[in-house]
Amino acid sequence: MEIVIVILIALPLVGLVIGALSGRVRLTSCCATSDPSRDLRMRAAFESDQPSAD
Repeated sequence: MEIVIVILIALPLVGLVIGALSGRVRLTSCCATSDPSRDLRMRAAFESDQPSAD
């Protein structure tokens, strides 16, 4: 019985490792990017040619 429990726990972990190594699964954090300059919704805030504040 213990072997069945170990297999049921280990099988998803092995699947995630194989998926990560093959590139099919991306192990990232949540939905938001940690760097705001890479967030496409914030691209206007990080443009290099910003208008001057006259």
